[in-house]
Amino acid sequence: MMGNPDPPHRRMPKTTHDESQPAKPLFAQVEARLREDILEKRLLPGAKLPSEAELEAAFGVSRITVRQALAALLAEGLIEKLNGKGSFVTQPDATSQLGPLTGFYEHMRARGDVARGRTLSVREAAASAATAKALRLDEGAPLTQITIVRSVNDEPMAYGILYAEPALARALLAHDLDTRDVMSVLESSLGFRLKSTHIEAGAVAAGKLRGRLLQVAPIAPLLRIRFTPHDVNNIPLCYAEVYFRADRFDYRAVVKR
Repeated sequence: MMGNPDPPHRRMPKTTHDESQPAKPLFAQVEARLREDILEKRLLPGAKLPSEAELEAAFGVSRITVRQALAALLAEGLIEKLNGKGSFVTQPDATSQLGPLTGFYEHMRARGDVARGRTLSVREAAASAATAKALRLDEGAPLTQITIVRSVNDEPMAYGILYAEPALARALLAHDLDTRDVMSVLESSLGFRLKSTHIEAGAVAAGKLRGRLLQVAPIAPLLRIRFTPHDVNNIPLCYAEVYFRADRFDYRAVVKR
């Protein structure tokens, strides 16, 4: 795939390990190789994986090892199993399915509203204690800070600050964050596979700056939601604080056991 005429399982070497390093379990080695092929797009969305017998032969491992590796990829959402047909690479959605918070524009447009943003500033910033903890960085690490006001039907509704490492921030900015959601860009344009988003919500006073931008009194309450999306390897990608007008926006979620 990706310019190579041989299917991935025909060019997979037998699993090996460096004798100087603790060996990973065999299933983890197989899982890691298949995950790499998926994330690097050598196995494209919708592609059928080799059969268990073919993977067993390609990697030189047992059938139970192959099944453990496939079970791990299934749990991560990278593949899906279709009865009688085999395992297939999952198709990432064109829009985020992590809820209306992370898919703000799509959520509002689906209701028939006109939603867009206005980027106020892009600047260098040092990671605060909270940001560093969320992104698993050292406090003071260099980040790029992107500030955006989001409007619905020409009425300002949310004030957001996004923090990301500079290279990722540049990639995000190249895809027009005034009209596209960050999660959608991460998945459909930059090739990330998202597993979860960590969310914290609370109420704060608008204050002078946010009040002016959102056209509310400084003492007006805002709904502040902090969120950090994680990829399939549980690595945090960026960190954001979004302040919503409490009189125009409510956040609902269904939590499943």
